Amino acid sequence: MSAAAAPSSRSRSAVLSSAADVLLALSNGRRLAILHAVVELNAQVGPVGLAQLGERVGLDARQLAKEVVRLTEAGLLRRDQGALTAQLGPLGELGEAVAEFTALGRTVPPDSPLRRFLTHGRVTDLPKRPEDLAALAAALADLLPADRTLTEAEVNELLGQAGDDVARLRRLLVDLGLVQRSGSAQYRRSAAVAS
Repeated sequence: MSAAAAPSSRSRSAVLSSAADVLLALSNGRRLAILHAVVELNAQVGPVGLAQLGERVGLDARQLAKEVVRLTEAGLLRRDQGALTAQLGPLGELGEAVAEFTALGRTVPPDSPLRRFLTHGRVTDLPKRPEDLAALAAALADLLPADRTLTEAEVNELLGQAGDDVARLRRLLVDLGLVQRSGSAQYRRSAAVAS
């Protein structure tokens, strides 16, 4: 997937489907043990054959073949002329691709300098520079609808998609005038921010 292009519904579906395949493949302890053994054996001797792998993990040929097929289909193993090599790169690629589907991953362009303040598409710490803080706050404000008043719980739910410290994020938006607070807990995105 191109980093600069916004993912289409179809590509989002494909990425999430691939991520599900990988996670399901790794959710089985036997397959996880096989992948771990292949990684270790690759580091020691290079590509590994099924017989050597079977001895290492204590599985008969039939059980091992079944699990190797599942790991290969998930893209975690590559099989060349009967020898297996672990493919861990897809794990990182899928992690990065899935992060693009977070609320801020969709709001902040991939080439934006604001990305350095996000971890897996979420705010982990606020920027120190006022310009960066204001730009990140504007991206957070974009998560709120511009056409209606929200309760504090609704604001918390929307900002919770972007970070864990929702109270801090909410206060930031109010302090910078991007969100107006009225009454005890009514919030509305400022008209100047609404796109």
